[in-house]
Amino acid sequence: MSRNIVLALDVGGTFIKTCVLEDGLPLQGTDMEFPALADRDRDTILDHFRSIFEAQYNLYQHRRADAVTDCRYQIGMAFPGPFDYRQGICLIRGLGKFEAIYGLNLVQAFRERWPVNSVGETGPLPEMEIRFENDARLFALGVSAEFPRERFIALTLGTGLGSAFIDSSRIMESGPGIPPNGWLYDQPYLDGRADDWFSRRGILMLAREAGIGEPGMDVKELAGEAREGNAAARGVFAEFGARLGELLQPYVDGFRPDFIMLGGQISKSHDLFGPALLDRLQNPSSPALAVRTSAHVLAYTFRGIARMFDQA
Repeated sequence: MSRNIVLALDVGGTFIKTCVLEDGLPLQGTDMEFPALADRDRDTILDHFRSIFEAQYNLYQHRRADAVTDCRYQIGMAFPGPFDYRQGICLIRGLGKFEAIYGLNLVQAFRERWPVNSVGETGPLPEMEIRFENDARLFALGVSAEFPRERFIALTLGTGLGSAFIDSSRIMESGPGIPPNGWLYDQPYLDGRADDWFSRRGILMLAREAGIGEPGMDVKELAGEAREGNAAARGVFAEFGARLGELLQPYVDGFRPDFIMLGGQISKSHDLFGPALLDRLQNPSSPALAVRTSAHVLAYTFRGIARMFDQA
């Protein structure tokens, strides 16, 4: 029986998380995690990716020895930006990660590194289609598998702000209420960009302004203090939620989503900032807007990688 196999990678600045997708679904027992080596030199980074592809491919061969003769193999990568996703060119610079591969066509670079055996054969790896996409978009595509006809905005709140606008399982890059490419991170907000304010560093900046930014404190600890009744900490999250609503208001008014889906580490504190977010987005002339959260961002991202190939 023919199977569609995707070697899926979620690439972060610290770790690369992977699994093998078989006919659109993660194959149990194929999850792996590798260090990103994002601060290394070009050859080290490229060879590391090659070794990950080989590890995934060999794992699938071992797990499905009865099926490897009739499979279509692909490689799908969720990669942080800035990145030319259509051409496969990394444009990250000044962020302390993957700078050594700036401007490089990764599809070509990967193909040049496929291993060759003693008789000059390279196996199936060079024949694989390779696709890249923004991690927030893939998270949103994964969510759309459960909400195939809905219109929604997906946000990932973590070290940075990721976003995607989805209509009937399609990524929307333009139209009413949609910023260019559907990306909110570079939209102006106050004295900077949205990414400066709606991220880990944004919350910690609010905490410092409130006089509770102790050295070593992270969002998790701040949330713990808020839940224990620290009024200043609770005020930080309320302010974060209100400001996020202020940022989103014109996009919600223009795009008119059925709901907003939140993912990422900061979304785990939705109980603290969600009420202020919803209060800011309330519109008496429109139906109440639902805000959902997901604790399964990675699973949705992998599912989105499979759907990326389905929509090609």
